Order: sequence, then structure tokens, then C-alpha cells
Amino acid sequence: MGEVYRARDTILKRDVALKVLPAALAHDPERMARFQREAELLASLNHPSIAIIHGLVDSEGQRALVMELVPGETLGDRMRHGVLPPEEALIVARQIAEALEAAHEKGVVHRDLKPGNVMITPSGLVKVLDFGLASMVQGASSTPPDPANSPTLTMNMTQAGVILGTAAYMSPEQAAGTMVDKRADIWSYGVVLWEMLSGRRLFGGDTIAHTLADVLRAPIDFDKTAAPAPIKNLLRRCLDRDPKTRLRDIGEARVAVAKYLADPQSETEVAGPHGSPPKRRLAWAISAVLAAALGTIGFIHFREQPPQQPDPVRFQIQPGLTLGAAGPFSISPDGRKMVLVAAGPDGTTRLWIRSLDSLELRSLPGTETAPNVPPPFWSPDSRWIAYDASGKLKKVAVTGGPPQTLSAVSAPVVGGSWNRDDTILFSVNLGGIMQIPASGGTPVPLTVLDASRKEAGHVFPTFLPDGRHFIYLSISTLAENSGVYVGSMDTKASEQPRRKVVGTEYGPAYVPPVNSVSGVGHLLFRREKSLMAQPFDDRTQELSGEAVPVAEGLNSFLANGFFSASNNGVLVHRAGGGQNSQLTWFDQQGGVVGAVGEPGYYESLALSPDNKQTVFSRLDFQTISQDLWLLDFSRGATIRFTFGAGLASNPVWSPDGSRIAFAATRDGQSSFYQKLASGAKDQEVLLNVPAAAGFPFPTSWSRDGRFLAYTAVDAKTGSDVWVLPLENRKPFPLLHTQFSESNGQFSPDMRWVAYGSNESGREEVYVRAFSPDNPESASTGKWIVSKGGGMTPKWRAYGKELTYVRPDGKLMSVAIAGGAAFQAANPRELIQLTTGGGPVDVAADGRVLQAIPVEKNSQVAFTVVLNWQVSLKK
Repeated sequence: MGEVYRARDTILKRDVALKVLPAALAHDPERMARFQREAELLASLNHPSIAIIHGLVDSEGQRALVMELVPGETLGDRMRHGVLPPEEALIVARQIAEALEAAHEKGVVHRDLKPGNVMITPSGLVKVLDFGLASMVQGASSTPPDPANSPTLTMNMTQAGVILGTAAYMSPEQAAGTMVDKRADIWSYGVVLWEMLSGRRLFGGDTIAHTLADVLRAPIDFDKTAAPAPIKNLLRRCLDRDPKTRLRDIGEARVAVAKYLADPQSETEVAGPHGSPPKRRLAWAISAVLAAALGTIGFIHFREQPPQQPDPVRFQIQPGLTLGAAGPFSISPDGRKMVLVAAGPDGTTRLWIRSLDSLELRSLPGTETAPNVPPPFWSPDSRWIAYDASGKLKKVAVTGGPPQTLSAVSAPVVGGSWNRDDTILFSVNLGGIMQIPASGGTPVPLTVLDASRKEAGHVFPTFLPDGRHFIYLSISTLAENSGVYVGSMDTKASEQPRRKVVGTEYGPAYVPPVNSVSGVGHLLFRREKSLMAQPFDDRTQELSGEAVPVAEGLNSFLANGFFSASNNGVLVHRAGGGQNSQLTWFDQQGGVVGAVGEPGYYESLALSPDNKQTVFSRLDFQTISQDLWLLDFSRGATIRFTFGAGLASNPVWSPDGSRIAFAATRDGQSSFYQKLASGAKDQEVLLNVPAAAGFPFPTSWSRDGRFLAYTAVDAKTGSDVWVLPLENRKPFPLLHTQFSESNGQFSPDMRWVAYGSNESGREEVYVRAFSPDNPESASTGKWIVSKGGGMTPKWRAYGKELTYVRPDGKLMSVAIAGGAAFQAANPRELIQLTTGGGPVDVAADGRVLQAIPVEKNSQVAFTVVLNWQVSLKK
């Protein structure tokens, strides 16, 4: 085996596990070859329940595997505390099966699954260790080895006639020295599951020889376990000594355990006596109407295609959560789950998983940075979700676990796709299509915008079945150029042909053929509020036949068409989204004072220094444009402030209230402008921002009028805080670290800058020193002022108070003491903001202005359509 050390990665500042060969084996060519093979096998696996390998390093002739350091205890240690409760044992068993399934799909057989190779983290996440382990030959010892933890006996690991594995857990074919395949892991899985449920060892001979004899011949008493009948049936199938009649696929074990956990009263069964898989119910049926408070939920079952094609079935699912204006969602490729971006009972927005065949609705902790606009997208095996995480592209396992950063992004992610070769395509706002390995790396451009065609973005890429071609939506200010186009990964970004498939303003989807005789799939796209389907040959990338409506009354948010389709005939669409909000005043106790202005979708707002006006950006869903508007509270009049500046947003008032700075885009170019608040003159360009900086936006104007703070995005570091001196117009970074910093706010006395940062692992509010006489100088003073997370800081009361918003929607206040040194009191709650509400600002007198929803679109049900393609032929 190897020697494993806890080590410190001094470059990336993290603890790791360092695995090296013992000195006696470090120069053995066979052992070194196996060590190399283990590294390659681990690198090929990517699953939350499999320990990650970071690299293979060579130092002064000694090789080491650098691996994820997994906290917690082994399953063996846990079992020594006593028998596991059946539910806990099955939750562990399900995750072990998921790990083995991921390995088997990559052609990797563990060969040494045992409790000592399974870690359980403090949060309950299972990690399977030592995949592809090349174990060492047993040496002489004066103490008889423990058969439950015996070293592997091996000479050449891939040859027949070799014993490979730990005696108490190896399969009969391993014990007999015959060739093994993935069914050996299924046997070991059965042994581990039997022991978890019984609290005792299954094969426990006094010596390794006795243990191997028991593995080959000893009867197995399944009644000694506390397993329910369906799980006993699973154990019998796993512990069949004949590999030909043993359970053939660990995925069947995963399904059986998961079904029992979801419904312990069910009669879950696994494959029959000859290993034939159960019939998969591809046509789903609705089973019952559940409690009226929860709405109608369809229980969905997969089965093989029957002789007669099933009729389409429609039913609705209530969200059960508070969805924002965009309400992004996406169905998994296998049609079993949806991922939603929504606010839970605590008011915090994160990713949620909704199963279509049960009442299960669970959050994915750690995804609180998921924005409320672009929909997440799935891995092809439905086990991972990729999403925009405020300046980073991340992925998270459906089963949970810490999200993994794939890359920094220069602007919000607007759609993505993941192929079976583990390549990810994604698009960013006002940019082209990028590609990146699913393991992470530096994004490579696949398409570039064509200014001559007035292209403003390439968004919502979708892989076609060959994994090399893709479709995407090109957005252009020239209506005739907007539509679905085809691209290729084998063509340079600058040479991608502009071959238009169909005209639309919304992101498309491709669905492979289901219940189809012709073998041709369909392109889904929107026309106005109708979802259309048209035959599309993925080989020629051409449409045929007529476009037929499959759903009506869909709403939209920007280019998001509010529909999602799986690969096996499940379609989900929703009429909600794009809900209007109303600007509303609240007093210091959270009571409603009154509404002002007109309903609309408010993207950002800022109160004037004298609190007599507000400037806000409002989106027009019909024209997909966004302008700034001024609202005078005394007169109740709303006046348009910007004209022809593209998407204008993030207004900031000058200290004297005479001017307004804002960000806007035009023809793919981002710029900062300033304009007199009176509107007397045209807007003036303050800064043209490079496209690589994404969509930067101003956040604060210094009290002396000399500096404008803004947030920009770096491809390597994520978002950073920059400062634009208005005298020389030469910007410089104020906060440019490996962490994401944003929303810099100058204090009234200009001695401090408050900002948000994820340095602690979650978004918190910090304050650091600022010197207006030497603004580019580095500062060592830094203080964290929020507790429990915080964002969007704002100074009040001439710098004696700092407000911020917690992830649960509570508006917090921190008292700031005067003096030479920075001192902050403990945060206190001001009011609870409206869940699912829009932008917010705090007036000098403590009143709060917030855009709150006025339409109940957040609870509009999802419509699920099964076998929708059948209706196209009727």
C-alpha cells in the first residue's frame, strides 16, 4: 500500500493528504508503475463521493500522490461504536453505490472496497478511498494479521490466478484467483452493507486462510441483519457466489436503496434471478392527488416503451419556494429532478433540488451565491450542476457537498451545456461562447461577437449528440440577425460560420428522438409566448417539417424562455417570471409607509443625497431594453433619464446631487457615463471598459467628488474593487486578490472603504483604510463588520453607521465609533426585508425604500408534460 501524511500545500494554502510509497518499495519498477496507474485512475474519476486527486509530484526521486484531505472517521471506526441505525446505514450505502457506479462507468473496478476505505465526513458525506490501489505483498510477521484489514495478496494485478483484495471483503472469484470485473465490487458492497445492518463481521476466520475458505463456502444467514425485506433481497443478489447470477450493475443497488429510503412502505425489488434489469418506465403516469396545500404532484415511473406509444400526460407541481423575478430552473437529463434558484424559509436564495417522483425538496448548502437570473445546467449523467456563483463558474454534486470552482468569469453566466467528454460550454453576458474542462481550468473562446452584425451576445449554448457541434442564441440589435445558430468545437472562434437555423429571441433546446420512428430529434424554441417544436436532424443541423406549438402562455425573463426538456421525453414550462415590483417605503420598524412610482421590474436604485428623489433602472420586457428613470417624491412624477445608452444600470449620485454616474452597454461595449441630474446636457463618457472586464458597474462616489469606486471582473481573481480618479481618468485596483471583492463604498470622511468579500468562505462585509492623498497605497488595516454573512454595505449618519443585508434578508446596522482607530459595534437588526424583493436603499432618516413584488408569480406552478413528442405525430 502506501504511507499517507497530512501535509500543507504552501502555494494554494490548503491541507492535503500526501501519499508516498514505503522506502522499501520506492525503487521497485512494478510498484512505481502501479503508483502511476493509481494516479491516472483517480484523475479519471470525478464524483463527490470519491476522494479527489490534486496531482502527482516528484521530489528528489520520491513520488507522491497529492490528494484531498477528508475529515471525519472511517466506516470501520463508525461501526466499532455499535450497529448503524438502518436509515443511516442505507444513506451510507446509497452514497457508496453512487461512487462505485461512477467508477464502473469509467471502467474502473475498486477491488478493495471495505469499511476502512470508506470515510464519513462530519456532515455525513461519504468518500470512498483508494480506487485502483496497487497493494503490497504480505510480508512475514510474528503477529497473525487481522483478516478484516489484511493487506492485498498480489503478484500481477491484472492476471488470472492472482489474489487481489482484502480477505474478509473479497469476492469468491478473487479468493479463487480467477479474473474479476465490476461484479467483484458488488460482492464487497454486499458484505459491507450486511455488516452495517447486522453490526457483526460476515467472514471472520482466525486466519486469512480460514477467512478465504469462508468466503468461498460458508453459508450466509441473511436473517441476522435488521434489513427490511426489499433490502434483504438486494443483499441476496449482491452476495450470490456465482458472478453470472449476481447483481450485474451497482446502479440497480443504488436505485433500490434510494427507492426504499424515499418510501419505506414500498415493495422495492431489484433484478430477477438471472440478473435481468427491471423494466424502466419511460412513459410516466400520475398516481394520486396529494394534500391540497401542496397542490397536485405526479408520481412518475419509468418503464420500457410499450407496444403502443403512450399518450402525453400533463400535471402541475407547486414550487413550494419563493421564486424571484427570473425564477430560473432546469430539468435533469434523466428527467427525474429539477434544480431551482429560489429563496427558502429563511429568505436565503440558493440552489434547490426538486424530485419529480416524490415530495423531496432539498437545498444545496454552499450555493448561496447563485444569482437569480441565469438557469443552472446539468452534467449528462444528472449528477452535477454547474451554475454562476457571482464572478465564478462552479459545480456542485446533486447529493450535496462543497461546491467546486471551475473558473472565474468576466460577467454573469447566461446558459451552459456539458457533454459526455466532460467539456463544458458556457456563455457570459455581452460575450461569446467559452469552453472549459469539467474539472476546471482557463476558459477558451469558441465564438466571438461580430460588430458588423450588431451582435450583443452569444448565449444558451446546447451540445448536439455528437458532442462536437452545438447550437446557441445570437442576440443582435438587428432583429433579422437574432436567432439560433450552429457552432463547432473544431472551428476557430474567429472562423465560426454564421449559419442561422431559426429566428427567435429566446434560448433554444435540442431534444433527441424519444418514441420516434424517424430517429430525428426536435428543436425547441419560442415564438412570442408559444413554445414551438420542429424536427431537427442533428447530423445535418437542419430543420424539416413544420413548427408545432407544444405549450402556450409562457412568460420570459430576458432571453430565458421559461422551459426545460430532458433527454427522455419530459418537458417542464412555467408561465410565471418577470413579475412586477412596486417601490415601497418602510419605517424603521418595518411598517409599510406607502408606495411610490409605478409597478415594473426594478434592477437597481439609488436615493439622492437629500432623499427627495430616486434614480432607478427599469427593464422593459417587450423591447429587452433597460433605461434609467428619475422619480421626484414631492411631485410623484417619473421622468426618463437615459436615451439610447443600451442597457443602463447601477446609478450613483455625486455628493452634491448634481450628477449621476451609471454603467451602460452599447453594441457590446461597456462604458461609464455621467449626466447632470437635471438632464440639461447629454451624457459624458467617463471610461470605456475593455470587454475582458465583463460588465463593470460604479458603486460609490467619494465625498470630495474626486473618486468613483466600481466593481470589475478579472478572469483569474473574480470580481475586484477599482477606483477611477475623475481628474486623470486612469483607474487603478483598490482590492485585487484571489478572493472576490465587490461593492466598494467610501465613508463620508473618506478614511475607510466598506466592501463585500468571500475571503472567509462566504460573503461578508469588510472595512479597510483609504487615503485620498495616496489612494493607490497598500493598506494593512482590515476589519470584518458583519456576522452570519453580509452584502451591499452602505454608510449612513455621516459615517457613524454602516448598514448591510444578511443572506436571510435582514437589514442590519453596525455603529461605527469615531477616533483615529476603526471601531465597530456588534450588528443589530433593523428590519426584515421582503423575501424575493428587489433592490433596496436606506434614507438618512432610517426609512427603507425597496422594490417589493406585487404579483404572485413566485408561486405559479410548473407544468410537466410527459411523452410530449408523441402529440406531434397525432
